[in-house]
Amino acid sequence: MCLMPHVRQVWIDDTSATLQLTVEPSLDYFPGHFPDHPILPGIVQVDWVIRLARQHLGIRCTGFSALRALKFSAPILPGTKLSLQIDWLPERQRLDFAYREERRPMSSGQIFFASGAAA
Repeated sequence: MCLMPHVRQVWIDDTSATLQLTVEPSLDYFPGHFPDHPILPGIVQVDWVIRLARQHLGIRCTGFSALRALKFSAPILPGTKLSLQIDWLPERQRLDFAYREERRPMSSGQIFFASGAAA
């Protein structure tokens, strides 16, 4: 089962992380989404942000509250090499994220967690 991107490099600075990712064509999300034109589902992109923030920034929030300013600018295709910028704003219980292919924006948004909801 292949569910996560290949992480090529990670830079961490206190409450921020920049990751270089490869979206492997073998990911289990591609078959059937969509036939003959596979793209990475938006919900998977959001899930990766949360998982990678927990792994690399130690974010322990579990009580999802809201998605805001969510924007999908371009489809992410199998084999795409991306950078992912994640910024944690603890006072707001918010993760800001942006996926880019070189300088091209792919998707971005804000993930909010319920205040006081930590694992």
